[in-house]
Amino acid sequence: MMDYEIKEVPMQSEIRTEEVETMNPATPTTRVFKFKIHNTGFLDSTSMIKFNLLKTATADAAHRLRVNCFNGILGAIRTATMSCGDFIICETHDCNQIATLRHLNKSQDQRNDFFGHYLGNSLQVEVASDRGADDATNGADRDKGQLRVTNNSGANFGTQNNAGNARLFSKSIVADKANSDVYAIPLYMLFPAIEGRQMPLFLFQDYPIILEVEFNEASKYINNIKRHPTYEALDTDVQISDCKLVVDYVLPPASVISKYVASTQKDGGYRFEYPKFSLVKKSLPATGGNRVEQEVEHRLGQENKEIHKVFQLKQYNAAKTTAMADKVLLSQRVDGSDTEEYNVEINGQDVYRDDIFNVASQYNELTECLGEPLKIPRAMYFNDCNSQLSHLATLGSGLNVQYKPLGCDLTNGTGAINGGGTIVQQGSPLIWKYKRTPSVAIANVCVDNTPAMTVNYHVMHSGLAVIKKLDVGTSVQVRQ
Repeated sequence: MMDYEIKEVPMQSEIRTEEVETMNPATPTTRVFKFKIHNTGFLDSTSMIKFNLLKTATADAAHRLRVNCFNGILGAIRTATMSCGDFIICETHDCNQIATLRHLNKSQDQRNDFFGHYLGNSLQVEVASDRGADDATNGADRDKGQLRVTNNSGANFGTQNNAGNARLFSKSIVADKANSDVYAIPLYMLFPAIEGRQMPLFLFQDYPIILEVEFNEASKYINNIKRHPTYEALDTDVQISDCKLVVDYVLPPASVISKYVASTQKDGGYRFEYPKFSLVKKSLPATGGNRVEQEVEHRLGQENKEIHKVFQLKQYNAAKTTAMADKVLLSQRVDGSDTEEYNVEINGQDVYRDDIFNVASQYNELTECLGEPLKIPRAMYFNDCNSQLSHLATLGSGLNVQYKPLGCDLTNGTGAINGGGTIVQQGSPLIWKYKRTPSVAIANVCVDNTPAMTVNYHVMHSGLAVIKKLDVGTSVQVRQ
């Protein structure tokens, strides 16, 4: 028998893409850009911020500039803030550091060939198979096992004697906007609130959603290979032009919107749960000499917050050198001491029975935090004495041991945003216990590990926005 009943075909979601201009007037020196997005549909995580970089008059005709090979234009973002009315939903400081660690941790092909299309990153390295001819050409550390940048990275950084013979293989940043490249950063890299999820903008009907992005100085992420020996651009060598937001609005069927609106009328309202990051800045003073033990307890606060992960990212305060790492990574590197260990105290109890001192254990703990292994050449992380002696990571002027973040996973295994972490009780601050016993510089063995360090702690915790339907309009409360 035939069924002649007319059946409605479920409506599919539509995607509408719009370009949003900045709210604030932009000048050649502007580094902060604000955008207001419509309270329509869902904000998709594939939305992007796009812009041009233009060469200025302080860089002459012979100067060749490009974003650094390691994380490209992602190194440009200092702070990313999403606000709703008077509430800040998420605000990520030193965004270039934590976004690179979490979102560029991909295979080399995906990192360079896919993300490089948007970000301009293209770092490729090879392990030196032969001992270098001399210190001037190959640097103070010229043994086998050193990491060297290949020409496939888009730049040749020249010899270690800084003869000024570096050159670009990729397109240089130019002054003419019509001939300049457009860079783009997906918003999920900058705003954890939309990472892996869509944000229901239509529920925030009485509150404008404002996205604010602050850029770093050009010297932190752009190479000028004619400014040897550091190959670091001046802050005035580049300006940001035509910064816009490309927003993907997902427009679902009316039935989907009705379900979300109905949830705001229930007791407790609609709960928009998301992860967010807090930055705690600390420091380590220089040690007194070779193998002098230094032990500190950094109190990170975070009381009454539900903590998921803690990342420690350090940088030496020493002046920039002619070492290859300073040229290639600029201010995007993450330094580590040759001998270091740590533990984390939460609610009066140490997370680990014994301090994490073995470099392989430190790597494994970071893997737990990231949910996958850190995908960089082994020698960029491992700096233990066994690796050095076996020439897996001989320290010196290459890229060895130039990216060594530490981490602590405090999740309970459920995978939930709210309820999946560890709550820090009132009066019992989160404490990172750190110890290092650094060595001084030894020719062809290690660099100086004793200088003072700047320490950034990126603490991932739960965020919650509660939306309730009122007789007139809606109420939004953001809880930390």
